[in-house]
Amino acid sequence: MTVCQRHMERTQESLFTLKFIAVLIAGFAICALLFYLMLKFADAGNLIFVILTSIAVSIVTIVILKYIKYQQVKRI
Repeated sequence: MTVCQRHMERTQESLFTLKFIAVLIAGFAICALLFYLMLKFADAGNLIFVILTSIAVSIVTIVILKYIKYQQVKRI
């Protein structure tokens, strides 16, 4: 088996494993909760918590994107 054939076999593996889907669902759930909290803080007029919650949403999103990139690089 040549290197090219092994590479083709590895890239045909599905990216969507059970662990991958679980991380995505957990990340989306955390983001949804943070958005809900951000709207509650906005209704209460608490600007500092709105800003902190939006930063937390950004951090969670970056972590999810880095995990997706890691999984794709690992597949290749």
